[in-house]
Amino acid sequence: MKKDDEFFRDEPEEGSKSLIGAALLFSLVAVLLIIGAVLLINRDSLRFNKTKTEPQSKKNVSGYVDLDDYISGNPTVSDDLDIWDEYLDDEKIDDEVVIDDKEEKEEIKDDPSEGGTKTKVIKSDGSEVWVNVNKYLAPNELDNAAFVLKNGRLDYYIDGEKASYTGIIVDKKDDYIDFSKVKRDNIDFVLIKIGQRGYSTGALSVDENFYTNIKNAKDAGLHVGVLFSSQAVNVDEAKEEAQFVLDTLGEEKIDYPVCYYMGYVSNDKARVENITPEEKTNVARAFMDKIQEAGLNTIIYQDKEWLLCKMNYTSVSYYDVLLDQEEDLPDFPYRFKMWKYATKDVAGVSGKSEMLISFIDYSVK
Repeated sequence: MKKDDEFFRDEPEEGSKSLIGAALLFSLVAVLLIIGAVLLINRDSLRFNKTKTEPQSKKNVSGYVDLDDYISGNPTVSDDLDIWDEYLDDEKIDDEVVIDDKEEKEEIKDDPSEGGTKTKVIKSDGSEVWVNVNKYLAPNELDNAAFVLKNGRLDYYIDGEKASYTGIIVDKKDDYIDFSKVKRDNIDFVLIKIGQRGYSTGALSVDENFYTNIKNAKDAGLHVGVLFSSQAVNVDEAKEEAQFVLDTLGEEKIDYPVCYYMGYVSNDKARVENITPEEKTNVARAFMDKIQEAGLNTIIYQDKEWLLCKMNYTSVSYYDVLLDQEEDLPDFPYRFKMWKYATKDVAGVSGKSEMLISFIDYSVK
């Protein structure tokens, strides 16, 4: 089939077709060369940037982790990764807490009290010693929360009811005492010094104000006990002292205990400094046993050091104790019936008085 003239009118001639094909081919080659050159330049640039900047980003970007490092066998280890820095401070804090806990546990482990099996004694020279607590002896069962301090006076309460009695110690150094004022100052009982053995001569003597004090105290309606200061160095002297107390009392009736005290003296040497703790113990027992045989109550008056370090407490633990410890709360581990807790002013007494609290009423014992 022939085409009409219009169909062929725009087609180039044969020579023109060859020139156009060559031009197109040259243009295509040129474009390809340009693209290749661009890719080559960009590839080198990317490689350069990757080499120079990628490690820097790993160093500076917190938490950056390249998974290729784990897949490709990269030798980087956990310490080289900044992700661990995010937890560094917390780990240090946790370590410090653990150390503190360990130190606290060590302190508990090294606690000299060993869970209550030891008690600390502060000696008169200021040194400290830890003494074993005998679990078979009657313990101190006082409730420290039951003590109430009001206007300088200490009381003890059980189930909301007052269960204690207030007393003082008096002797010749107090001069004249107005016991009526003492009574009105809410004092229930007095321990009046009856006598002593000389700390150097060993002579027995009656306290100069004893007879006046016991008469006036009774007349004022106060309960009365007596105190003797011992310097006996053996059992025979202890029994002699006890008999001296009984003879001095004579027909006088007392309803509070005979209080036994032994001690050293300031700025001088006492007779009892030369005897052993066991000898001190035997002396105390001999005195108190003789008084009890006469039908009177007894109580031993000492501080914690003397009771636990200067004598054998186990051998006297069944006697009543008047604890000498001027502290906010007592820490004596064993049972005691009275406590000297302070030295304060009392109406009717010219000087300071040793304040006592008794946890039983000896007048009905």
